[in-house]
Amino acid sequence: MSLRSDADAGGTGTSLYVHVPFCVVKCGYCDFNSYVVEDQSVHDRFLAALDAELGSAWREPSPVSVFVGGGTPSLLDPARLQRLFEVLSRHVDLTGCSEVTMEANPESLTAEKAALARAAGVSRLSLGVQSFHPHHLRRLDRAHSGERAEAAFLAARAAGFDNISLDLMFGLPGETAAEWEADLDRALALRPDHLSCYNLTFEPGTRMHRDLQRGLVAANEQEIDRDMFWATRGRLAAAGYEAYEISNFAGRGGKCRHNDHYWQQGDYVGVGPGASSHRRGVRWTNLKAVDAWADAALAGMPCAASAETLWPAQRAAEALWLGIRRATGIDLAQIAARLDWPVQARFASEIERHERSGWVRRRGARLELTEQGLVFADRIGGDYLGVGVAGTTGRVPARA
Repeated sequence: MSLRSDADAGGTGTSLYVHVPFCVVKCGYCDFNSYVVEDQSVHDRFLAALDAELGSAWREPSPVSVFVGGGTPSLLDPARLQRLFEVLSRHVDLTGCSEVTMEANPESLTAEKAALARAAGVSRLSLGVQSFHPHHLRRLDRAHSGERAEAAFLAARAAGFDNISLDLMFGLPGETAAEWEADLDRALALRPDHLSCYNLTFEPGTRMHRDLQRGLVAANEQEIDRDMFWATRGRLAAAGYEAYEISNFAGRGGKCRHNDHYWQQGDYVGVGPGASSHRRGVRWTNLKAVDAWADAALAGMPCAASAETLWPAQRAAEALWLGIRRATGIDLAQIAARLDWPVQARFASEIERHERSGWVRRRGARLELTEQGLVFADRIGGDYLGVGVAGTTGRVPARA
């Protein structure tokens, strides 16, 4: 299987993201906009407000993809999960969409909920496993066990899902190479259709970041994490999974079209508390607090808390920052034509420096990471973002 043939197929049309902000527990590593709410009347108000926001925010004939994320959409009880899909179906033809993904966590995904989601038009399930080891799950504040993760996966298969992705996390404090390899083996035994394998990061504002600052937990040595990174790529390649992005591996389910649309700087509409949207260089983000967002939506008011028009330099820098992570890289000439901005000339210095370091290579107008450059992707992308910041000085943003 090769994913190179559709290297630039995404980026056109508009995707829809639906943010369900409720979780059974706030995980120690998570900086997403999520809340632990026991009063289920808050769920009812959320669904009413979501219906109202979709009525004003979604005007497209059909989305490129739909992603129901969070938070934990599977946390909703069956009646409310059914209502969620009824709300979405009033505004979007889910059954006619080429990819509809729902995120789920093992502790809340039941056979009933999986069957309900599949019947509603969800074609792809993303299951947040992270680890199968009890001590690592406790460290991450996960509410499930390894056995429960396996049971949830099998329940989704029984419900008719033939495209299930597993999220795993490596580089956990104190994690050994043998433990990570065991996680990969246990995940592969389930025969998932896609895998996302992320290196743990200590995000500011999270419990784990505070623990790191207080000396209560220590990050792994960089070389240990890199060894796990390379072991992941080797193990998954041998199992038939293709790395189409640094942390994402496609099996028979193919790549996640929704995320690939983001990486190609496509337009998207986000609904729900804290959701972000982007259209032709204008980006805005909703109010984060559930009550404030719901008040605005139910009153027929805009839900955005902030908005910005991106400078051409910012758009170009973000296109490189996002796209360089894809196995197929980025087409500099295509970005320059789309944005009407001299991409090759403005990024020449950084690209040449990265070439000298052996981190990137050029194939005509296409720029790709080398194997050596894969582990420096964040640094390389940060350099491109720096050009974008410098390029905003003293210039007026072009019309989108």
